[in-house]
Amino acid sequence: MRKLILLIISSFLTLSTQAQDFIWGMQYKHGIATGDFASTAGNIQTPEFAIYTNYQIPNQPVEIGISIGYGIYGTSLEKRNDLYVGYNDELRLRRNNNLLSLAGVFRFFPQVYGKVFPFVEAQLGGIHAYTRYKIREKPTTEPIENEGDLGSWARMSQIGGGLFIPLGEKIKGNLELRLMYQHTSPLDYLTKGDVRYEPDPDGVQNGQFIYNVRRSPLNMIQPSVGINFYID
Repeated sequence: MRKLILLIISSFLTLSTQAQDFIWGMQYKHGIATGDFASTAGNIQTPEFAIYTNYQIPNQPVEIGISIGYGIYGTSLEKRNDLYVGYNDELRLRRNNNLLSLAGVFRFFPQVYGKVFPFVEAQLGGIHAYTRYKIREKPTTEPIENEGDLGSWARMSQIGGGLFIPLGEKIKGNLELRLMYQHTSPLDYLTKGDVRYEPDPDGVQNGQFIYNVRRSPLNMIQPSVGINFYID
């Protein structure tokens, strides 16, 4: 998956150096769980960073492109001395719940003239919810274990809109304010506190992780702020 994402990014970088009418942007999103996601998992909030590149279709108020985002919707740290039989030193068990999104982007700019430029946006793609853990002796040491607990893909769609606020005549870019609604197909995921460790009561073998897997769509409202630049 990482190789595929790097290949997509490098392809768009190559294209943008050879063609006009491209725009590059960075966004900070803040997802707020709604609907089935909120009722199943509680009041989850997801900070997410995304990068995108769009192509402005000549003589049309339309952009098409691609967006890649990464967020964390929960993290936990345990300090335990019972993870391995015969090893009683305290170890750090860090677990992160992650989201990775990859989507095509469609933007339409109504012919409204003024100091700001409104747009309507839709996205269609996929989202990957995955949980990983690391076991270390100290925060800076190499992991003893670095493994995945659970990973699941789902279809994703987003709809919403926003505003471009030009940064000035000397800067070919905009401040970008946006509000989107995200809907996905149901998928399996873990939240903070959904994994517990049970040591072997007899102390003859290593313990095991017990999972409380949840399943629902990842419906969210996502306000975001970002910045973008034109590439001539």
